Amino acid sequence: MKLNLHKPQKRYILILLLMAVVFLPVQFRHKAMTKLSITGLDGVTISTDAYALTADHKLMVDKDLAEQILKARIGWEKEAPLPKGIYYRDHVAVLMYHHLTDDPLMLYPGVLPAAQFDQQLQLLKQEGFHVITMKQYRQFMLDRAPVPDNAVLLTFDDGYESFYKLAFPILQKHGYTAVNFIIVSDVDHPIKHQVPKLTWEQMREMKRAGMDFYNHTYNLHNYAVVDAEGGTRPAASALLYIHDENRNELNEEYYRRVTGDLAHAERRLTEELGNTDSAIAFPYGSYNDKLLEICDSLGIQLKFNIGLGLGSRTTLNAPRINEGNRTLTPALSIQQLKQFEPPMVLTVNSRKLPLAGPPPELKNGKVLVPLDALCTGLGVEMHYDSSSGVVKLTPVSRKEAG
Repeated sequence: MKLNLHKPQKRYILILLLMAVVFLPVQFRHKAMTKLSITGLDGVTISTDAYALTADHKLMVDKDLAEQILKARIGWEKEAPLPKGIYYRDHVAVLMYHHLTDDPLMLYPGVLPAAQFDQQLQLLKQEGFHVITMKQYRQFMLDRAPVPDNAVLLTFDDGYESFYKLAFPILQKHGYTAVNFIIVSDVDHPIKHQVPKLTWEQMREMKRAGMDFYNHTYNLHNYAVVDAEGGTRPAASALLYIHDENRNELNEEYYRRVTGDLAHAERRLTEELGNTDSAIAFPYGSYNDKLLEICDSLGIQLKFNIGLGLGSRTTLNAPRINEGNRTLTPALSIQQLKQFEPPMVLTVNSRKLPLAGPPPELKNGKVLVPLDALCTGLGVEMHYDSSSGVVKLTPVSRKEAG
């Protein structure tokens, strides 16, 4: 029998190409093939391809076009300078830590001396920063509740026991709370000879004192093989390679594996700690739109990565600032919080428009703005048929508005 050695290779290449398309972490999926038909407030219909759909199917259109169809002036510019001592407003700096130590001989950059952490918290207070609770952050993100100027949320990853022995007393000393994202399998099945992790009893004690504990996966905090050559990627955000079958996972297999893991972690956190809400920090900060969909399907709305920036309501997947680096002096760690660029603001007829979804984006030389947010701000009803690509705008009557 003559063997065809080319078919498996072609199949492998095809799978890799599909992976690249499906898992590329892009915010927008452009629809260049289909024109959008928009009927504006003046009754005039315009056909355009200057638009995009976000990952959660929000419609973004060219700013000049939006001004034409809405009969409004739309601005996207830097916010006016803030008063002295206010470095940002209506945003949250989410700080990230991992492991603390009181051993002067432990010199790993990612392991922060407890005394250095203590000094950071002291400087936060002195320099006018306000540490908020996870409850305040959740209300800010989901319910449009206000937060103080220079708001800070303290977060830890991996559930090291040093959070209980070293961080917890320091947090209590300053009257602060923090969040720890737990690799739940490490708690259920402790591994000998590894850095000690928290126990459920320690977490229950700290939770009574205001600390919070959330999902860092059950057992997906690792790099796993993704190709025949042994290449690896974060297990929570990649299609893993199945050696026995010489192929990668199918999408449905990926969904089943990751959904099962995250759901199991959520159940254990509820059983042991009585959690009534959810949040997740992605291992290594790695995610894709499939992982975001899985989290949403499980009711995990608040998500955290490791990108640099301030958290805002424009995305529920917040960046975090790494303050757990021992090479940063306490003064420098605080200084970097003061140097963020003033945020951009969306205005309609010179009035600031609050955003609870994707912000405007520059694409192919055009500024794309969120049409649904603009319509809401102007009291305009938007009818959008995504299957036909037809949009119709009509003013909301006073009776409906009231």
